[in-house]
Amino acid sequence: MIPERNLMEACDINNKLHRKWVADITDMLEEGPGVVLRLEKIRKAIVGSPEPMLWYSKKRMELEMLYLESLKRTAEFRDVNDMLNNSDFVLNSIRFRLEEILIEVRQRTIQEGCSVHDLECISNAMLM
Repeated sequence: MIPERNLMEACDINNKLHRKWVADITDMLEEGPGVVLRLEKIRKAIVGSPEPMLWYSKKRMELEMLYLESLKRTAEFRDVNDMLNNSDFVLNSIRFRLEEILIEVRQRTIQEGCSVHDLECISNAMLM
Protein backbone atom coordinates (compact mmCIF):
# COMPACT_ATOMS: atom_id res chain seq x y z
CA MET A 1 0.00 0.00 0.00
CA ILE A 2 1.19 3.53 -0.76
CA PRO A 3 1.10 5.48 2.54
CA GLU A 4 0.34 8.80 0.81
CA ARG A 5 -2.82 7.25 -0.66
CA ASN A 6 -4.13 5.70 2.52
CA LEU A 7 -7.81 6.68 2.41
CA MET A 8 -8.45 5.27 5.86
CA GLU A 9 -5.89 7.63 7.38
CA ALA A 10 -7.00 10.61 5.28
CA CYS A 11 -10.68 10.22 6.22
CA ASP A 12 -9.90 10.12 9.94
CA ILE A 13 -12.39 7.29 10.48
CA ASN A 14 -13.09 5.62 13.80
CA ASN A 15 -11.78 2.19 14.76
CA LYS A 16 -15.11 0.43 14.26
CA LEU A 17 -15.47 1.63 10.66
CA HIS A 18 -11.77 0.92 10.04
CA ARG A 19 -12.19 -2.71 11.15
CA LYS A 20 -15.31 -3.08 8.98
CA TRP A 21 -13.49 -1.77 5.89
CA VAL A 22 -10.52 -4.05 6.51
CA ALA A 23 -12.84 -7.03 6.95
CA ASP A 24 -14.79 -6.19 3.76
CA ILE A 25 -11.63 -5.75 1.71
CA THR A 26 -10.18 -8.99 3.09
CA ASP A 27 -13.39 -10.85 2.20
CA MET A 28 -13.29 -9.47 -1.33
CA LEU A 29 -9.66 -10.49 -1.80
CA GLU A 30 -10.38 -14.01 -0.54
CA GLU A 31 -13.44 -14.30 -2.78
CA GLY A 32 -11.31 -13.61 -5.85
CA PRO A 33 -13.01 -13.18 -9.24
CA GLY A 34 -16.38 -14.03 -7.69
CA VAL A 35 -16.40 -10.57 -6.15
CA VAL A 36 -17.56 -9.26 -9.54
CA LEU A 37 -20.89 -11.00 -8.90
CA ARG A 38 -21.49 -8.51 -6.10
CA LEU A 39 -22.03 -5.86 -8.78
CA GLU A 40 -25.77 -5.83 -9.44
CA LYS A 41 -25.75 -5.04 -13.17
CA ILE A 42 -23.17 -7.73 -13.96
CA ARG A 43 -24.99 -10.29 -11.83
CA LYS A 44 -28.29 -9.53 -13.59
CA ALA A 45 -26.62 -9.80 -17.02
CA ILE A 46 -25.18 -13.20 -16.15
CA VAL A 47 -28.39 -14.54 -14.63
CA GLY A 48 -30.63 -12.98 -17.29
CA SER A 49 -28.75 -14.26 -20.32
CA PRO A 50 -25.99 -16.75 -19.52
CA GLU A 51 -25.57 -17.98 -23.12
CA PRO A 52 -23.59 -14.97 -24.44
CA MET A 53 -21.32 -15.03 -21.38
CA LEU A 54 -20.74 -18.78 -21.79
CA TRP A 55 -20.05 -18.38 -25.52
CA TYR A 56 -17.59 -15.54 -24.90
CA SER A 57 -15.91 -17.48 -22.10
CA LYS A 58 -15.37 -20.49 -24.39
CA LYS A 59 -13.96 -18.30 -27.16
CA ARG A 60 -11.64 -16.53 -24.75
CA MET A 61 -10.40 -19.83 -23.32
CA GLU A 62 -9.69 -21.20 -26.80
CA LEU A 63 -7.97 -17.96 -27.80
CA GLU A 64 -5.76 -18.06 -24.69
CA MET A 65 -4.74 -21.68 -25.25
CA LEU A 66 -3.96 -21.13 -28.93
CA TYR A 67 -2.03 -17.95 -28.19
CA LEU A 68 0.11 -19.70 -25.57
CA GLU A 69 0.74 -22.62 -27.90
CA SER A 70 1.76 -20.23 -30.68
CA LEU A 71 4.22 -18.50 -28.33
CA LYS A 72 5.68 -21.87 -27.36
CA ARG A 73 6.02 -23.08 -30.95
CA THR A 74 7.44 -19.74 -32.09
CA ALA A 75 10.16 -19.99 -29.44
CA GLU A 76 10.89 -23.63 -30.39
CA PHE A 77 11.15 -23.08 -34.13
CA ARG A 78 13.43 -20.08 -34.36
CA ASP A 79 16.62 -20.80 -36.29
CA VAL A 80 20.19 -19.84 -35.42
CA ASN A 81 19.76 -16.32 -36.80
CA ASP A 82 16.67 -15.83 -34.60
CA MET A 83 14.45 -15.96 -37.69
CA LEU A 84 11.13 -17.79 -37.55
CA ASN A 85 10.66 -20.68 -39.94
CA ASN A 86 7.19 -19.97 -41.35
CA SER A 87 6.84 -23.42 -42.89
CA ASP A 88 5.59 -25.00 -39.63
CA PHE A 89 2.15 -26.35 -40.51
CA VAL A 90 0.90 -26.46 -36.91
CA LEU A 91 1.95 -22.88 -36.21
CA ASN A 92 0.25 -21.69 -39.38
CA SER A 93 -2.90 -23.63 -38.41
CA ILE A 94 -2.88 -22.03 -34.97
CA ARG A 95 -2.57 -18.56 -36.48
CA PHE A 96 -5.41 -19.29 -38.89
CA ARG A 97 -7.68 -20.47 -36.05
CA LEU A 98 -6.76 -17.43 -33.93
CA GLU A 99 -7.90 -15.17 -36.75
CA GLU A 100 -11.10 -17.21 -37.23
CA ILE A 101 -12.00 -16.79 -33.56
CA LEU A 102 -11.36 -13.06 -33.64
CA ILE A 103 -13.48 -12.64 -36.77
CA GLU A 104 -16.27 -14.66 -35.16
CA VAL A 105 -16.14 -12.51 -32.01
CA ARG A 106 -16.10 -9.33 -34.12
CA GLN A 107 -19.17 -10.47 -36.08
CA ARG A 108 -21.08 -11.30 -32.92
CA THR A 109 -20.18 -8.04 -31.18
CA ILE A 110 -21.20 -6.06 -34.28
CA GLN A 111 -24.57 -7.85 -34.24
CA GLU A 112 -24.96 -6.83 -30.59
CA GLY A 113 -24.18 -3.17 -31.31
CA CYS A 114 -20.44 -2.86 -30.67
CA SER A 115 -18.44 -0.74 -33.10
CA VAL A 116 -14.94 -2.25 -32.64
CA HIS A 117 -13.73 -3.63 -35.97
CA ASP A 118 -9.97 -3.98 -35.43
CA LEU A 119 -9.03 -7.61 -34.75
CA GLU A 120 -5.93 -6.57 -32.80
CA CYS A 121 -8.05 -4.45 -30.44
CA ILE A 122 -10.44 -7.36 -29.93
CA SER A 123 -7.52 -9.71 -29.27
CA ASN A 124 -5.99 -7.33 -26.74
CA ALA A 125 -9.31 -6.85 -24.96
CA MET A 126 -9.94 -10.58 -24.73
CA LEU A 127 -6.47 -11.48 -23.52
CA MET A 128 -6.16 -8.74 -20.91
